Amino acid sequence: MDFEVSIEEHTGSYSVVAVRGEVDIHTAPKVQYAIERAAGENGGVGAVVVDMSGIAFMDSTALSTFMRAKDSLDERGTSLRLTAPSQAVERIFSVTGFGEYFEVFSSRRDAIPG
Repeated sequence: MDFEVSIEEHTGSYSVVAVRGEVDIHTAPKVQYAIERAAGENGGVGAVVVDMSGIAFMDSTALSTFMRAKDSLDERGTSLRLTAPSQAVERIFSVTGFGEYFEVFSSRRDAIPG
């Protein structure tokens, strides 16, 4: 499966980043960059929503990347909201217990601040 990360939506209050494919040591930096870009300079948006429905595989590098992104955004007053986790994401969250560390929503619509 090809890897793809894109900023699909960007408003004054939130941005949506969609991730598809495998997130590992090779692709995780691209995810981090997209999240940082979506947040804007100096925390320009209130929330970055990451659509995880297209993630086919995620390793510990990816988990670490999402943790660093959350911490970085928290420092700027921007929340990181993970949405629609695929089975691969749910599995790693379940095994590691890190699902509790993140704000996880069942759908993109639920994750968008309103």
